[in-house]
Formats: sequence, structure tokens, C-alpha cells
Amino acid sequence: MSVTESPSMQPRLNKSNPLSRKLNKTLDISLDDPQTLEALGALSEFYTDNTLLARRALRGDVERRVMATNERFLVAFDVVTKKVQLMEQEMQSMNACCKEMEEKLHLATSETSHLIKQTHELKAQSKRCSVRRAIVDVFLARFTLSDAEVALLTAPNQQVGVEFFDALKHLERISDDCKALLVTEHQEAGFEIMERMASFQETAFDKLFRWAQSECRSLNNDAPEVTASLRHAMRALKERPVLFQTCIDEVSNIRCSAMVRSFLEALTRGGPGGFPRPMEMHAPDPLRYVGDMLAWLHQASTEEREILEAIFDVKAIAQKRRMASELDSIEESPLDALGGHYVADHDAIRRVLDKNMEGTCRPLKVRLEQVLASQEDPIVVYRLANLVQFYEGTLASVLGTQAQLSLTVKDMTKTAYKAFFDTLNAHASQLLRLFQTPGSDLLPPPAVRETVLQLREIMAIYDESLVVSDRREDDFAEILTALLDPLSQMCVLGAASLPTIENAIYSINCLLHIQSALNLYPFTKKQVDALESQIGAQIDVLVNAEYSNVMKESGLQELSTANMEDITQQELQDAVSQFEKFLYSGSMEVSSSLSRLSGRKLASTITHRAFRLFVDAYRAIYQKLEDPTTKHPPLATPLRTLEEVETLLSLEHDDYI
Repeated sequence: MSVTESPSMQPRLNKSNPLSRKLNKTLDISLDDPQTLEALGALSEFYTDNTLLARRALRGDVERRVMATNERFLVAFDVVTKKVQLMEQEMQSMNACCKEMEEKLHLATSETSHLIKQTHELKAQSKRCSVRRAIVDVFLARFTLSDAEVALLTAPNQQVGVEFFDALKHLERISDDCKALLVTEHQEAGFEIMERMASFQETAFDKLFRWAQSECRSLNNDAPEVTASLRHAMRALKERPVLFQTCIDEVSNIRCSAMVRSFLEALTRGGPGGFPRPMEMHAPDPLRYVGDMLAWLHQASTEEREILEAIFDVKAIAQKRRMASELDSIEESPLDALGGHYVADHDAIRRVLDKNMEGTCRPLKVRLEQVLASQEDPIVVYRLANLVQFYEGTLASVLGTQAQLSLTVKDMTKTAYKAFFDTLNAHASQLLRLFQTPGSDLLPPPAVRETVLQLREIMAIYDESLVVSDRREDDFAEILTALLDPLSQMCVLGAASLPTIENAIYSINCLLHIQSALNLYPFTKKQVDALESQIGAQIDVLVNAEYSNVMKESGLQELSTANMEDITQQELQDAVSQFEKFLYSGSMEVSSSLSRLSGRKLASTITHRAFRLFVDAYRAIYQKLEDPTTKHPPLATPLRTLEEVETLLSLEHDDYI
């Protein structure tokens, strides 16, 4: 049996035999046991030869190796033992030192306990002092000015700049904070601080006022620059109304003189280096001359307003108003107060701006009056009036309606329109004095045509004017009246010596010529309607005259007025025969008199209406002659029916109303 077979597969030997027991024990050994494997590995290091001698000396070799190992262990452990003993001695020495130190510490503690207590108390006091010092530092920072700030606010040699205004704001905050002290137990401190700050404040505002006055005096050139420091200064001086108003008066006086000087230089000397050229060089061209003056004043007033808005710092106030309007959640918003300042500043700006531009009123008025007095052409005067009226509204939007310059331009607008109407009246008087007799064609004479051309040009100017109005028709009515009344009178005077038909034709031609000009613009509707009524009245005259001629030519005139019972058969027959001849003669053509109407269609309309009246008259005669109750001589031939008459006269399909 192999030694590697499983013990369960091997037959068991007799256990009473020692050899058997050894064999069984050997056979029971498992080669997978770690200890067995370790033992075999150690054995393989010195058991290299599997001989009989080696097997017999195996036990002795193992025991010797064990003894050698134990000897090495004892030697090593002896070294460890000595080191442990040495360590024990050192530990005992250290323990003795610690006990000695502990005794000394207990002694020192008992001797220094009062010092430790004193130290804790001093630490607590130091902490309280640190808190008090921090409070004092905060108090001083809030209620006192630094030496540098005091120097900035009070020293005359210190410049006014950003640091000055920061220090002034700090001073104002201190004054406001002192009011809170007055309602506490620190009233005495509050009064002392307020008194000291008031002294600094008065000195600072006095320094700021003198500096602001000096800066305001530098605004006397044509294009002054308002520095940020001056804006801050004027904003700060609002807290001192008297000082602020003094500075504003200084600005107003300086700018008023500067405006007058600049305006006169622009009129007589022109710009720097002669460009732009002096405005008075364009005096022969009144429209350009007046336009240049008013445009310069508008630009100057706009720039002047910007300067004043910068001085009053309106943009900063407007920004604060916007910020305040966003504070909807705050119960007491400062918006109302800011709004009051905003309105007050704008009113003040308008007052100062009015005074600044007031000096330009007289030179402007004198020159405008000279220009208007030298003009005789109503077209030029009307253009000037429109130009001045436009700038009246433009300047009023900048200066306000009650400003002296606005009122001056408003007066000049009235003066310009008065001059315009004076020229119109003079022209009308000349027309009425030198009216022309109509020609054989009965068309409007040259004077009427020239006046209508003038009217068309004036209407075109008004239509293109920049004057905005929602009542254009009413605004222009006075001008139309001033132009149309003399025209109508001239037409009436010219037609006075003409017969009725020529009078009506001439009047219609003149009225149509005037109406054709008025029809070009929507703001003449009332006058167009009035002319339409006048034309209609003259058309009625021509219709009646044409109707009378047709009645005479047709022979119906006698029949329409005669008594049928008194008429003789011959008279009746002659009238009927004449009527028949008339129907075949083509008398529906426009008569020679109506051919002189300027409107061919109108002449046809008049003729048509006259023949309609003619047919209506024939209807009445026809009904009388066909009425069995009417006594009249017998007719040799039957009468024409109404339908036949309308057919012969080409009236059966007319759409005339």
C-alpha cells in the first residue's frame, strides 16, 4: 500500500503492537496540515540525505538544533532584560522628580492663588475697556470730524473738491445724528456736538459760497463749462437759500450780459474767424435773415437751459425721484419732497432762463419790425409770419409761455400777421380801385387770375407750414376772407355793366376759377361750399334765361300764358307748327352764349336743365289741350306725346337730377 493513499482506504493494523501504533500514527498524518508542511520545510533545510545513518541521527540532530535555538533566544532575552531593568531605574528616577515637582507646584499654587485671581479680574477689566474703547471709537467716528476734514472745511487755502464735499456730507450726517442724542440721556453731549458742528458748518458754507461766486463769474464766455464741483456746490448751497439765490443772481447777471453780447456779435461780426458770417449780411433776404436770428435764439436758449440744469443739478434730482418712486414698500416715501424740489427747480430755471434771454428781446424786435416794414409783397410777409409763429411755439417750449422772449416773439407774430393783412388790404384796395372790365370771352381778367395765383401760393405756404393746429380750417378762415372778399367785389363790379346772361356767365367763370384753387386743400371746405352756393344761384339765372329762350323759339311761350278758350284756331295751329319745327331743328345744342362758360360740362348741364323745364311746361300745355273739359279750337294734327318729345330732344334716358 502506498503512503499517499487515504487512511480510510488502508487496513487498520493491530493497535496493541507498538510498531503498529507508530505506523498507524504515521499513516494518520495529513500532508495538507500547515504545521506538518512547516515542519517538513524546516526538516528539509538540514536533512538532505535519506540514509540509514541520517535517519538514526535525525532525533539527535533535531534536539541539538532546538537547544541551539533556545541558547540564541536566551542571549537575546538577556539583552532585553537588562534594558528593561535600566528603563525601570529611569522611571523610578522620573517618578521621584515628578513627586518633587508636584510638591513644589502645590506650594507655588498656594502661594500665587491671589495673583491668579487678580489676573482674571484684570483680564475682565481689559475686555470691558476694549469694548468701551470700540464704542468710543465708533462714537467719535460718527460724531466728530477728523483733523483733515476740519482743515478741508475751514482752511482758506484748501481747494474745494471731492474731498471737501465728502467732508461736508459727513458734517451734515453728524448734525442729523445729533438730533437723535437729544431724545436720550445724552442731551448735553448732543448740544455740545451740535454747537461745534454748527460752527464748522457756517465756516464751510461761507468758504463754499465764496468759491461758488468765483466759479459763477467764470461763466461769462460763449460756451461755459459747468464743472462737477460747481454742481455739487450749488446743490449744497440749496440748504442756504439766501446764499444760493445770491449765486443764482450772479449767474443770471453774467449770462444775461453774455447772451446780449453773443447775439449782437452773431448779428454784426459773425462767428470766430468770420464763420458763420454775420447774420446782417443776409438782411436783403428777409426770410433767411429772420430765420437765422430766431434759430440762433432757439439754439442759445436751449444751450442756456442745459447750463442752468447743470448748475441746478436737475439730473441728480430726477434720478433720486426715480429711485424714490421704486420704494413702494416704504410707508413714508421721500418722493413727494423730491417732487416738490424738482418742480421748484424747474420753475427757478425758467425764471433765470427768462432773465438770461431777456436782453435779446429789444434787438430782435427792432430788426423784425424793420424787416416787416420794408416788405410790400404779401407772400413774403406771410412766409415771415408763419416763420415767426413757428418759432413762437418752439421758444415757448424751452422758455415757457410767459418768458419775455416768448412774449416778444408772440407780439411779433401778431405784428407780422397784421402787416400781412395790411398788405392784403392794400392789394384789395388797388384791385377795387383799378378793376378791369370783362372781355368778350367773359373769362376772369388778369387781375383776378393774379390774385388767385397769390391765393394758391399762400394756401401752399400754410399747408406746408410747421405750425401745428387742430383747427386749421378756422385758423385760415380769416386769411381767406381777406382775399376772397375783394375778389368777389371785383367780380361784381366788373359784371355790373353786363346784361343778365353775360353777368351770370362772367360771375360763374370767376367763381369757378377761385373754387378750382380752393379745392386743392382740405382747410377751405366752408369757402368752397359758399362759392358753390353762389355758383348755383348764377346757374339758376342761366337756366331760367335759357328756358325763356327755348320757350320763345318753340312757340310755347304764348300757349303757356294764353287762355285756351280765347285763342283762335289759327293761333293754336301756328304755335303747334312752330313747336314741330323746333323739335326737328336740333335746338338741344349749347347756345352761343353758354359756350363762353369755362366749363363745357356745366354749359351742357344748364342746357339740359332748361330743356327739362321746357318739357315740364309742355306737359302742362299738353294736359290742358287733352283735357275734355277744356274748351279750345280743334287741332288739325294730334299733339306729340311727352315720350315723343323726350325722344326727339334726347331726354328719354337722361340721368340728370
